[in-house]
Amino acid sequence: MNLRNAIELQLPQGFLIQQQLASGGTSWVYLAARPGSDERLVVKVLHPGTRKADKVERFRREIRILRKLDHPRIFPVLGTGDVDGALFFTMPYVAGETLESRLRRAGPPSVRETLLVARDVADVLDHAHARGVVHRDVKPGNILLSGDAAYLMDFGFARATSLMSADDAARESGFWIGTPGYMDPDQGRNRRGADWRSDFYSLGCVMYEMLAGRLPFPARSPRAAASQTRLDTAAPDVRALRPDVPEEVAAIVRRNLEPAPSERFATAGALRTALDQALQKASGR
Repeated sequence: MNLRNAIELQLPQGFLIQQQLASGGTSWVYLAARPGSDERLVVKVLHPGTRKADKVERFRREIRILRKLDHPRIFPVLGTGDVDGALFFTMPYVAGETLESRLRRAGPPSVRETLLVARDVADVLDHAHARGVVHRDVKPGNILLSGDAAYLMDFGFARATSLMSADDAARESGFWIGTPGYMDPDQGRNRRGADWRSDFYSLGCVMYEMLAGRLPFPARSPRAAASQTRLDTAAPDVRALRPDVPEEVAAIVRRNLEPAPSERFATAGALRTALDQALQKASGR
């Protein structure tokens, strides 16, 4: 029996895996459906060849973190399973496309759409940070757009101190976590790991890319992301590439992209408030 058939036996009755939605270094994501109905599930599977203890523990920790969170823009864990060491969990399916796909297909969106996406992500971060969870990989590929809503996905890199053992924390110390182009450069200075303000820097990169059509500091590797240039240099003004961006929006992007975490927004709630205020001004124009 192949892996997909074995997983199907542990899914709710009648659900069959229809197609692969995504694949990463250590996991696969599938769509499962119950034939004859509109019921669908997302199934995230740890690659069966993954045997490293830290990778397995990270997958288990993602499940624990998702169960700790309860927010309408986060997909909850519905069930879990284990097929000969290939761990998996299921989540609700929501039709849509990633922000990465949208940007590649349609280019930079309007200022208002950028603010709406950023506000939804900031709201998720406010919920997560209040529960001690730092996402650590905010990027367009982890933001799903569905109608007027933006969902924050993939908590595989997320850190929750309360859910990490001392060994886990020590093992992660000294490693860069995240995706280079969106990674907080302070990780190059503070090797103990990023705090919650790292998520603001990543969201600033996402906003800049949505508005300008490019990243403020493109980087192909973690070392490049933590370069001295990014540590010491303020991000370029997004209005140099997108003159129609209002100053209050450009100011939010600049503050998120401050090299020093202490100069960024103090909380995701404060960031969300600034985005709401910018949205109100944008609506009045």
